[in-house]
Amino acid sequence: MKPATPAPSAAYLPLKALQAFEATMRLGGIGRAAERLGVTHGAVSRQIGLLQQTLGHPLFEGPRNARRPTAEAERLWREIAPAFAALEQAVAGRGRAGRRVRVSCLSTLAARWLIPRLPDFAAAAPGVVVELTESYAPLDRTLGGADLAIRMLAPDTPCPEGLEARPFMNNAIGMVAAPGAASDVRLVSRSHPAAWANWSPLTGQPAPAGGPVEFDHQQTMIEAAAAGLGAAVAQRPLVEADLAAGRLVAPHGFVSDGAVFAAFHRRGEAGPSTRRFLAWLEAPGQKI
Repeated sequence: MKPATPAPSAAYLPLKALQAFEATMRLGGIGRAAERLGVTHGAVSRQIGLLQQTLGHPLFEGPRNARRPTAEAERLWREIAPAFAALEQAVAGRGRAGRRVRVSCLSTLAARWLIPRLPDFAAAAPGVVVELTESYAPLDRTLGGADLAIRMLAPDTPCPEGLEARPFMNNAIGMVAAPGAASDVRLVSRSHPAAWANWSPLTGQPAPAGGPVEFDHQQTMIEAAAAGLGAAVAQRPLVEADLAAGRLVAPHGFVSDGAVFAAFHRRGEAGPSTRRFLAWLEAPGQKI
C-alpha cells in the first residue's frame, strides 16, 4: 500500500509582525503601537524588522527620528487593516480591552461639557471605561492614538482621509455676560479670534466698542465674563451650566454658525464599546 502523501505545510504567516506593523501604521508610530499592544518600543521595532526580512523589502524610510512608510507599506496596510479590524471587533466586549474607549477632546469642551456628563455614561454603560485626553491637534487617521476624537467640523469641510465623522451637536454661539454687568468691553480668546466677527452678521448686533481684552483660551475668557469684566461670544455647550446657575446671561440668545461638533473614528473600526459611546454622545448633543 502506497503511503499517503503528506499535506503541504501552511505558508509561514508572521502574525505578530503583521500586528505590530498594522498598529504602527494605524496609530502613526512605533511608540504608540507599543503602548497599545502592551510591549516595548524595541519589541515592535524587532517585529517590523522581521516582517521586512520576510517580505524582502523595506517598509519605512527616512532618518531614524522621522521614519515614514513606503508606498509598499501603504499598500500592505490597506490590504491587512480590514482583517485586523474584523478580528478586533470579533473579540471586543469579550474582555477588558473591548470595554475601554480612548477619547481625545477639545480641552474646554471636555472640562465644561463632556466631563460633567460622563457619570451618566457610566450609569448607562457599566464596565465601559472612558480614557479622556485633551487636544486641539489636527486630525489624521492616527487620531493621536485615540479611538475617537471630538473636534469642530466647519461647513463643507471634508472628513480627513481614512476617518468617519459622526456629527452630534450644532455649534450655537451667543454673546454672554454677567447679569447686570456692563457689556461694553469685548472679551476675546486667542483660540477663537474671529468669534465676534462671526456672531455680528448672524444676529445683526454690533460688537461692543471697548476692548478687546484677550485671553489664551475660552475657559479663562468665560470666567472673565462671569466675573463682570465684559462680554464674550461663546459656544452654548461651554456656558450652559453658567446660564442655568445664573452666572451668565445671553441677552440675544444663540444662533448656529453652521459648524458642528463631531466625533471622528477610523473608518470601519468602531467596536461595540465605541459605538455605544457614540450613540450616547448623540443623545445629550441633540438637546443643545
